Amino acid sequence: MRRLPCWRRWPQVARTPCRCVSSAPSIPGSAQGAAWNVNASERGYKDLATKSILQHGFVLLHGLFAGEELDRLATPAISKTQEVLSMLQEKGVELSVGSRLGFHEVVLRSPGRYDVPCPFEAFNGELLQKIDCIANELLSDKAAHRPPARAFAGTVRASPGSEAQIWHADSPHASDAHRGPHLLNVLVATQDLVPSLGPTELVPGSHILTNHLREGAQFGTELLYQSPGNSPELVGAEKSPVLAEMAKGSVLVFDDRILHRGGGNTSKLNRDVVFFSYSHPSFEHATHYEAVRSLETYDHRSLAETVRSEFPGLRSNSHDAPVLADGASGSQLHTSAIQAVQDQLCYGTANIGGAYESSQRAEATVQRARLAMSEFLGCAAEEVVFGASMTALVLHLARALRPRLQPALDSKCKCNIVLDPISHGANVWPWVKLAGKLGAEVRWLPVKANCVLDTEDSLLAAAIDKDTCLVAAGAASNGVGAIHDVGTLCKKAKELSRGRAMTLVDAVHYAPHGQIDVQRVGCDFLVCSPYKFFGPHAGVLFGRRGLLESLPADRLDCSDDSLPSSLNNHMSRWEVGTQNYEALSGVTAAVNYLADLGHRFGGADPNGTRAERLEAAWGAIDAHENDLKRRFLEGLRNIRKVRLLGEEDPACAAHRTATFAVSKEGLAPQ
Repeated sequence: MRRLPCWRRWPQVARTPCRCVSSAPSIPGSAQGAAWNVNASERGYKDLATKSILQHGFVLLHGLFAGEELDRLATPAISKTQEVLSMLQEKGVELSVGSRLGFHEVVLRSPGRYDVPCPFEAFNGELLQKIDCIANELLSDKAAHRPPARAFAGTVRASPGSEAQIWHADSPHASDAHRGPHLLNVLVATQDLVPSLGPTELVPGSHILTNHLREGAQFGTELLYQSPGNSPELVGAEKSPVLAEMAKGSVLVFDDRILHRGGGNTSKLNRDVVFFSYSHPSFEHATHYEAVRSLETYDHRSLAETVRSEFPGLRSNSHDAPVLADGASGSQLHTSAIQAVQDQLCYGTANIGGAYESSQRAEATVQRARLAMSEFLGCAAEEVVFGASMTALVLHLARALRPRLQPALDSKCKCNIVLDPISHGANVWPWVKLAGKLGAEVRWLPVKANCVLDTEDSLLAAAIDKDTCLVAAGAASNGVGAIHDVGTLCKKAKELSRGRAMTLVDAVHYAPHGQIDVQRVGCDFLVCSPYKFFGPHAGVLFGRRGLLESLPADRLDCSDDSLPSSLNNHMSRWEVGTQNYEALSGVTAAVNYLADLGHRFGGADPNGTRAERLEAAWGAIDAHENDLKRRFLEGLRNIRKVRLLGEEDPACAAHRTATFAVSKEGLAPQ
């Protein structure tokens, strides 16, 4: 998603009638007489195109580039696409949809639809002038004599079998009154775009209707994403969508606020479209491409072999050393975490709040650990709470929730608590005990046959209703490795409970396997344990600031009753007694180790922020674990009388962690 635009003065544009052109090339299925069809050989095509874009939101410029011209224009972008996609294959990268999951060099816009950038400088400047003239007319800041900015260029490749995109707009309107375009997209057909190749579909006039700021709009910024509910009907469109069929060398130019989608490619050919995007000089566009990773320095295949020697617990001179596969006990500690614990024990034993060096060192240890975990979880540092373990923190939270929920029950209001039946016991029994003390009903979330929580509306509605006060679920099962869609669960829990239910996610098992972003998940609380991701024994709780400030936490009378700040030496009202400084020092080291993986193997800039390097690290870890999961699942099929719990299909390996619960007929677990 692009950032919101920053506008200078920008005049409102009158709706100018567009001349109807009937001389477009003959293309099967095209609307020959439609006003948005303009023949590039016609005199004054630039003015006709400009009027069509202002009125309808787009124009089809037929025959703009002849055969040799098209080859000269398209060759740099197509060559770059071949180079990048070959590199993807060589490095064993399986892209996921979304710019944050891509690279500088390539992004997957939707399944099978690759977007490969190519710098404007690589293209023939003389040929670009045919497009520049239209951008100049619509996007120049004439008062300041500033031309439009060249924003993006490259290729969009829709591979055979790729499905149609969901309807969407590319950027938001800036005011409730309609204004001229702030960004134009230009798509050049490198082949005849017939229906089987999936030409772009556009809704005429919807560049005005997509304004979510206008009075009476029944939608918001979901139009900027490929949200399932998006449709021409949602924006009140009266005109039918237009399929932009074009002959080779023709061009589609559109206001990027128009409702549009790429069509499905049902042919056996790649559909390559070269694109150029221009922006108004006052419009601050964000990059379409991954700001974190570069494919050139990405190498997940060497990760395991390289880091093995950095874990003392994996070093052995014996050829029959055991494989340490006891997931419940936690991960091995990275050498940097062990060293950090040792250093803290040697030099940092003190109470915080003193005016002496060891005290200040202890305070800095707490502060650094809180900042590291805030970047690990995607939250504010004040929303991080440390404890002895995840279990201790959940029990602590359950005690704090009782005074919040008890008054409602005393007034004869109903209350139920909804739990995950295959969750970690520490995320079940504290809530069962709380329900018993409150006299509340305990309900259970539905589970699919592959042990994944079912988020289908009717099934969830049978468990969650207006009387639900808490929903607690695991992000992944520590028993069978199933990964749950907790983002959808938290969203639907709020909807079904009419905003009453608080949500807690147990991410203890998920945390070593994938990136956590509490803002994307949308939960009220989340817990995890650093000893599961290469650090020492400790517990971490995320809580939304308003809840952490308002819930009655158990504490001593002499303790500060606020969230962490410089005034209370970065301690929280939720943290009782002296902190485990050595463990917190190890926590920071573990997070730093993960961030280092981001630039060592994930393609991140070593000078990037820790949050950026963490994001890249999870991409490499995910790819490494997917290789392991597929190898395990495929190999297991060749072993007789073995039963696997959870997802068994290697093609669905992404739906589970690299944790496997197996049993073999006739063989005891021991």
